[in-house]
Amino acid sequence: MIDARQLERHYDDGARGRLAVLDGVSLTVADGEFVAIVGRSGSGKSTLLHVLGGLDTDYRGQVTVAGTRLDGLADAALARFRNETVGFVFQSFHLMSGVSALENVLLPARFAANPVGALHARAQAALARVGLTAAHGARAPGQLSGGERQRVAIARALFSSPRLLLCDEPTGNLDAATADEVVALFKTLNAGGLTIVAVTHEERLRSAASRVLTLAGGKLS
Repeated sequence: MIDARQLERHYDDGARGRLAVLDGVSLTVADGEFVAIVGRSGSGKSTLLHVLGGLDTDYRGQVTVAGTRLDGLADAALARFRNETVGFVFQSFHLMSGVSALENVLLPARFAANPVGALHARAQAALARVGLTAAHGARAPGQLSGGERQRVAIARALFSSPRLLLCDEPTGNLDAATADEVVALFKTLNAGGLTIVAVTHEERLRSAASRVLTLAGGKLS
């Protein structure tokens, strides 16, 4: 699923000079794996996730995801890859407050040519997959609990039937009981064959993964 080789990513850090957050990082992830990446704040975990998902292109090295070589890919092709192959889940949900939960799930299809009815049915199915009902879908994000909002965000990530789910601290804004529910959902999705890579500080998510890697000093081990 993922074959990343010798990734290098640097930032200018003022008085500290040029900081290498990724310093020759290589990573392989097989189809169906659930991999957790841990490390201190600022260690580069989110940067690595963004490189793997095609959100960050300012790096050196080679990245192949689901058979697509990302480095050097044109903008349009990279956007198509992000929309069709990878789903993203973030700590802060990133839902649009002015539309319903169902409309948030539909956002990846904004430019799709499918009939509206088919798209809505697909969005409803994605909500059902994460344990939410049509009633939840009709509500605005502000009318939902934190756990429900994260489930909406996960449904949106699943809408295009991605082969890979990338999660950036997905339980960081949730209470313990709700975080347990979301982790259980990830385990169910993974058991169904979805490949998951998550960066986290949380032991519950780390314990759910089939493999745990540590990013420190720009190195992955």
